[in-house]
Amino acid sequence: MKVTNAATQRGFTLIELIVVIVILGVLASLALPRFANLRTSAKIAALDGVAGTMTSTAKLVRAKAIVSGIEIAASNPGNQADYLVVTPVGTAEVDWRNLCPESRAELADRLTMIDYIELNTTEGMTSQFNNRYTLVGYDIPGFSVPTTSGCYIIYDSFGDPNCTVTTVTVDC
Repeated sequence: MKVTNAATQRGFTLIELIVVIVILGVLASLALPRFANLRTSAKIAALDGVAGTMTSTAKLVRAKAIVSGIEIAASNPGNQADYLVVTPVGTAEVDWRNLCPESRAELADRLTMIDYIELNTTEGMTSQFNNRYTLVGYDIPGFSVPTTSGCYIIYDSFGDPNCTVTTVTVDC
């Protein structure tokens, strides 16, 4: 039978416990910003995915317009009915400057860019659009003219010579 002496049984000293708590605190302070940054990274990745979908949609509709014999005009031709393209989503109206799908069409099926990308708004994204711009994202500032603040995508269907998709991530 082994007899233990009270002098050989030791626990943690107060200093050892404080050192462990300090080390855990330092580790937590280093890890917390990384976890907080994951939310920002996830938002930016989601915006990049939507931006990619918008860009490929614009290119596909433009290619379909060219194949259909529609040509870019130097000035507004007046007869917008000549700028309609049949797509799987419906009949799209393309802009005469660049043959990109209008952000919100006035003719045919009155499609919007949102109709093409099938935006899932349950993820916290919202959208706004007018004839020229489609804005999609998490923090969309006032809509009169897109700005460089916020956390969203700007689709400009009237861009010249091409429509543009711009991602704004300043406030993500």
